[in-house]
Amino acid sequence: MKSLLSKDNQVHLAIWTGLSILFNIPVFREFGLHLALLNLISSLAFLLWIVFAHMLWALPNLLSSPKKYIAYFIKVIIITAVAVAISTQTTTWLLEVRTESGKVLQEDFWKFCRWMSIEVIMLIIISSLIKFSLDFFKLKARQREIENQKLEVELKYLKLQINPHFLFNTLNNLLLLTNKKSPKASVVVEKLAYMMRYLLEKDKKDSVPLAVEIEFLKSYIELEEIRIKDIDVSFDIEGDVQGQQLPPALLMTLIENAFKHGVKKSDSNNYVHIELKALPKEIHLKVVNPYHSKTVVKEFEGIGLENLRKRLDLIYGDNYELEVGQTNEGTFEANLKCATL
Repeated sequence: MKSLLSKDNQVHLAIWTGLSILFNIPVFREFGLHLALLNLISSLAFLLWIVFAHMLWALPNLLSSPKKYIAYFIKVIIITAVAVAISTQTTTWLLEVRTESGKVLQEDFWKFCRWMSIEVIMLIIISSLIKFSLDFFKLKARQREIENQKLEVELKYLKLQINPHFLFNTLNNLLLLTNKKSPKASVVVEKLAYMMRYLLEKDKKDSVPLAVEIEFLKSYIELEEIRIKDIDVSFDIEGDVQGQQLPPALLMTLIENAFKHGVKKSDSNNYVHIELKALPKEIHLKVVNPYHSKTVVKEFEGIGLENLRKRLDLIYGDNYELEVGQTNEGTFEANLKCATL
């Protein structure tokens, strides 16, 4: 049996106690304090018996199985009989005290019983509606909680899905630089350590300063410039990047894909042009690289971009724009517009 101390039952207790007090205000004025208090106790017992006996004793039969409706109706009849007995006895007693003869007409008594039976049924219906309403709102709240938990887990998963191919490429490049005893090896180690620290810490944060995100991207670009020879890279920043926040590593996928799929070492015309425009409450990112073939387009629109779209959906809903594809100028272009946090 459900605990009487549950939150739902506390709500019912408060509602019906308040109504009982409200309905007994005229009785206080007419009968005096002593009799009114007795009537209040009786009416409160009447209400609470109906509500809790039905909610905790009868209704579970009907909810557990529709086939148990006979047992449910039998219990409702018992609840109604006990409630009518409580109310009629108290009311009759008050009327006997008040009348000179000390008697109540039998026809008035049975008429009162009929009306009380109707009142009991109405109270059962009203209390059931209140219970179902509370259960409905609890279910909705629980569904929202589960949905939020699912979204949080999915968002964390998508954060981890940022393609780590640059790590393997950078480590291979670092091995070559180390073998050649190149002074650039220490630069690679420093930049790589910074990026790894950033990626490890990003999952603990919902947002990072836009300026910090830009420094992370610059470190990545510098590593790629060391790895790839004869490449034209530009990173133009327009607007005020201070004081704005962004989900961590959100811009990484588009820039990473430009280097991964838009650059061919056998091609002398390699370039990646990046433009970041910071507006009040919004940023525009544009990444342009050479267009090679449809195969590259399919690769570009692979798992990395798919995960980026899912992550944007979870964070912004429909309030963002992401366009990726070939342009008339023979380039491949990615454009992202989203709000800062």
